[in-house]
Amino acid sequence: MPAFPGLHEDRTARDLGCYGRLNIVTFTDSHSGSALYRLDAPHVRGCVMLTPAAVGDDPTKPVEGPDDLLVSPDRFAPSFAALDPRPLSINNVRLTGPVRTAPGEMAAFRPLRKGKTGRHEWLPRRTHVHALAVLDVVVRHWLKHCDIDALTTAARRQAALSFLDTYNSQLEGRRERLILARTAVADAERRVLELRDLISA
Repeated sequence: MPAFPGLHEDRTARDLGCYGRLNIVTFTDSHSGSALYRLDAPHVRGCVMLTPAAVGDDPTKPVEGPDDLLVSPDRFAPSFAALDPRPLSINNVRLTGPVRTAPGEMAAFRPLRKGKTGRHEWLPRRTHVHALAVLDVVVRHWLKHCDIDALTTAARRQAALSFLDTYNSQLEGRRERLILARTAVADAERRVLELRDLISA
């Protein structure tokens, strides 16, 4: 029986060249469409979650960047709570996100950190290069070892649930405004008729 029911676990390691050996434990959740990567290497500690970007896209609108993914180094799906995931830290710099990217554009990917003012900012140059080396390995693993189609379907399902709540709430408010508007129109029409009757009398 798996240690974490509902999650598929995979272990591997990759050579990062001058950055040492990266140990990777992957937990894939086919329900949320996410994969959590627990990473351990010299100057690399913590977790990063990869999810098809479809999880945040409105399924009723045209698909933009169907292969895009969200890289989340400090926010994780509730299904991973039992794993007690820690935010990803590289060279003692804590990364933040999520950041949207396309797998084929990793060279242009810009990981972020939270600055002293609380705003997101670019990583220091050396940490940026180190982070790219780590995240490139993670994305390559994602592409090769995860069932992207199944995860994308799950992510779209999660998005549908979220947007259904949003649109139901909007619909409720708009119906209420429509009823008020119809009542106001009926009242105005009644007054106009009364005034015309007075004028023509």
